[in-house]
Amino acid sequence: MYIQLILMTLILPIYYCQIDFQTICQAGIRQDNTNYIHCGRKQLSEIPNFSRTTNTFYDELVLNDNQISEIRQNAFQGLRVKRLNLSGNKIRSIDSRGFIELANYLEELIIEFDSSVNYEIPDAIKFNLINLRSLKLINLNLTIIRNNTFIKYRKLEELAITKSNIKSIEFNGFNSLTTLRSLHLDQNQLNDNIWSVLMKYLYNLEILTLSQNNINSLKENFLLKNLKILDLSSNEKLYLQNNEINSLQLTFLTILNSLKELNLDFNRLTFLPESLFQFNAKLTYLSLQGNDLNYLTNKSLRGLNNLIYLNLARNRLQLQSNQQPFQDLNSLEILNLDRNIQLNLSKLIFQGLETNLMELSLQNCNLTSISLLNNPFDLFLNLQRLKLSSNSLKDLPEGFLKHSIDSLISIDLQRNLFQSIPNLFGKDFPSSKLTDFDLSSNHICTLNKNDLYKYKNLKTIGLTGNPLHCNCHLRWLKQWLIKNYDYDLIKFLQWTCATPVNLVGKQLTIIDEHDMICSENDYSQCQHAENLPIKSTSTQLTSIKTTSISSSTIIDELIINDISYNPNGMLTITWEYLLSVSPKYFHLQIYDEINRHILLQRLIDGKQRSIEIDIKDYLKEYSSIYMICLNIPHNKYCRNVQLQQVKSSSLVISTNKHENYQSSQYFYLLSGILLGAIFVCAMLIIVCCWRVRHLSREKLSNSIEKSPTNTLYHPPPHSSIFYRPLNIISYPPKQQQQQQQQQSCDTSECSIHSSTDTSQLANDCYHIYQQIPPVYNCQIHPIRTHALV
Repeated sequence: MYIQLILMTLILPIYYCQIDFQTICQAGIRQDNTNYIHCGRKQLSEIPNFSRTTNTFYDELVLNDNQISEIRQNAFQGLRVKRLNLSGNKIRSIDSRGFIELANYLEELIIEFDSSVNYEIPDAIKFNLINLRSLKLINLNLTIIRNNTFIKYRKLEELAITKSNIKSIEFNGFNSLTTLRSLHLDQNQLNDNIWSVLMKYLYNLEILTLSQNNINSLKENFLLKNLKILDLSSNEKLYLQNNEINSLQLTFLTILNSLKELNLDFNRLTFLPESLFQFNAKLTYLSLQGNDLNYLTNKSLRGLNNLIYLNLARNRLQLQSNQQPFQDLNSLEILNLDRNIQLNLSKLIFQGLETNLMELSLQNCNLTSISLLNNPFDLFLNLQRLKLSSNSLKDLPEGFLKHSIDSLISIDLQRNLFQSIPNLFGKDFPSSKLTDFDLSSNHICTLNKNDLYKYKNLKTIGLTGNPLHCNCHLRWLKQWLIKNYDYDLIKFLQWTCATPVNLVGKQLTIIDEHDMICSENDYSQCQHAENLPIKSTSTQLTSIKTTSISSSTIIDELIINDISYNPNGMLTITWEYLLSVSPKYFHLQIYDEINRHILLQRLIDGKQRSIEIDIKDYLKEYSSIYMICLNIPHNKYCRNVQLQQVKSSSLVISTNKHENYQSSQYFYLLSGILLGAIFVCAMLIIVCCWRVRHLSREKLSNSIEKSPTNTLYHPPPHSSIFYRPLNIISYPPKQQQQQQQQQSCDTSECSIHSSTDTSQLANDCYHIYQQIPPVYNCQIHPIRTHALV
């Protein structure tokens, strides 16, 4: 019994031992004079020990992003705190007295659970923390909010239950929440039945967010007069596709007089009924992005006199030139019309936005030109940012933003077809405030110094993705960069040279100015191609092997013999140059015949008479006719070709040079096969010779091992045998020999017989002998023993 008490005394303190918060957390005071304890991201697995807080009252305790899974009884003993943040944990269990010390102090709780374990709101939260003003529950697996769940809460003003798989709410689920002003039920599975539940007790609700649910419609009798913010974004099934249904389902807007923000992104609105917003004068933010809006009438947005932000991107708007849909939006500052590919811009369309509009976005709207006589941008007096990227604009009318000269600070013209810097403000604009000019991914290969220097306050210009011709005419641009850009940022610019040949692929910002030279034959498309006379023929590229040349092609200097295109996207062009002195370069250009803009250009060495190019990435889906041009100084030779029909046909081979090339390829292939065969044969011969030699050695060793057993001496395996040198001696007399044999040994084991035939040695006067090592257990005569060999 005493032993058990002793063990309990030793073990229990160790089991309930907690980390002291002062050893791992930071405490401090913010600029707004609120004090806090920060224990976030400390990999804590339990609540630290706060018993040493000396009764200090803290405004916030941060325990987010740890590994806390359990809140035990009296976990916050000794702590007084107003806000508690437990987000980023996976709470699995909470003792019913886990928050008992915080009951009188805690006003705001953020807590995240393990959804695989928790299926209801813990009692410690429902019954102990009745003084809460803000409660945010994340990652519960509630499925349903039952009646009287929040019956104890009399002061709750903000409630958020997100990512909790809520499918339904019982009719009295929000009973007693009459003080609630903000309700967030995002990322659940709620349906249309929620509207009647929301109306019963939430009289004072101002903010309601129901994004990412399964809501299909809005009820007519959804009456929340104090609602200011309603977020229904990402509800994929909001069916408002015909006039009658739209009128019924959107009539709830007429009684929301205090509404300030409305988000209906990515639903299925097809149009806006006239005067829909006539009672929403306080609305400042309206987003209708990603719907199927086809048109706007002059009364669609009537009543939105205080609207500041309007997002109509990703719709199918078709505006007529005589329409004025924005005429009542006198306070609008930001308008987004991106990805409306059938817009028809005119002055009347933007009527009403002249004074206050500061930011306009028309990206990816399939704009090809802007009329000077009907220029819609001529209205704006205070426009600061204009985005026209991802269109097909080749140029802009001179001074098309002349009335925004004192306000425009940024213009985005990326991914268009510009070949030079457009003139935005007219002839002279020293007061221009433009600081950011983005012309990335256009067709600019050179820049006029005067065009850029007109913008006195310009700080950044985007030229990434342009085919720059880095000759002497662009030296000034490097000097401008040094003067206007931060030196550390220059090295990050991706301004790549496309020509001349010696600078292809190099960055303009790092090449030496001495390499940027101009020569007599050095020219670029930007300087000469626009004014060159064009000598053109039209050809349908199905089978092209030129046998006769028209008179329009055989003129002066160059003849385009053949153009072939294979299904893999390789275009082969061959030509002849008739003059004796070749030019330094041929300038190849490939145009889209429909839009007449350059798809590809390249400088070719003057000694070449053919080129093979991979052009599959440059072809347009909507076009099949292209113009291929070869430029030489003062002349331009072109041919119209149709590439559409060849994409599925067989490879076209058209010149003797191409056939010779193929034959040379076959020769190299056969030579490689022959050399490979010779090498393999040589290796086989070497292996066979080595094998034969190895086998002969094995046979020799086997023959030695099988030799007769009556040899003079057989050494044991792995022993060393030392032989004395052979000597030539006279053979002793026969009588003496017999005496020696009798004295040496009496046993037959000690007699040594030679297997050598000695008949031929009988009459010789000398013999060859070798001394035999002494034999163990044999009595050896002092006189040497000799053996005949």
